[in-house]
Amino acid sequence: MHVVIRSVVMLVAGLWLAGCATGFPRAAAPYAAADGLDGAAVLARSVAAHGGDLRTRSGDLNYASDGRWESLIQRIQPVVTDAGYRVTAETRYAPSSGMHAIRYQGPKGTKQVLRTRGGIEVYYDGVRATGTDTLQAAAMTTDAFELFHFGPTFLAARATQVTRMADVDEAGTRYQRVRVEIAPGFGEAANDTVIAWFDAQTHLLHRVHLTLNGFPTTQGAHVDTTMTGYRAFDGVMLPTRFHERVRGPLRIDAHTWWVTGLDTDRGWQPGDVAGGTFTGGAARPADALP
Repeated sequence: MHVVIRSVVMLVAGLWLAGCATGFPRAAAPYAAADGLDGAAVLARSVAAHGGDLRTRSGDLNYASDGRWESLIQRIQPVVTDAGYRVTAETRYAPSSGMHAIRYQGPKGTKQVLRTRGGIEVYYDGVRATGTDTLQAAAMTTDAFELFHFGPTFLAARATQVTRMADVDEAGTRYQRVRVEIAPGFGEAANDTVIAWFDAQTHLLHRVHLTLNGFPTTQGAHVDTTMTGYRAFDGVMLPTRFHERVRGPLRIDAHTWWVTGLDTDRGWQPGDVAGGTFTGGAARPADALP
């Protein structure tokens, strides 16, 4: 039985690396929507609906989360998922400076990631990691989580081209779609592409479908993440539930997670999230959601 499972995993991993199945949607001519809005206008309207450009916010945003990884994605992408460590998390984000720190906990121990505009630091149980694969994977996933949790400001900050796509209906809701070319991409990628779905009524970001060029074994792959359960919190609209799927070169569910705590404007300092632990104003857990 173990031989069969191993063979299946090797086959799936080979398909992933070959990029020989479902491809990412190709670019097309801009869609002329009846509302007259181009892609840039749709994106700008969503930034406003989320509470404005977070880069102008001087405070901090902090959340706790819990989640579940599907078993197949753990086998296919063990370095990226790092599921022995990345289960529960405490996140500290200062949007004006771009400082993004995540302290994960899992059955193998504690992992802390500090992402800044100048680089990436990763610590396992307080010991700094130096492996190239570890750093590349952490940079890519942390940038993606900034998009998932904090919305269209990430796209507006990195967009090099924004194109309106045809609207779609799903489960009785109309979504306006925008294709955004970003540079830099996620992690160490020079560029990536994101197709963003915005609720036509609320203008909130519902789904992002993205390439992952920042890590060798995800190049040619693409995933989508759906964000739901929005809450208005201190002037910002934040999602609280997330579901990630691999869409190509194979189609599988990958990761489901949810926010368990949320608070803002503690006033923690950069030193409070440095060195592989949270101290000072960053230390206490995020306030539990009712």
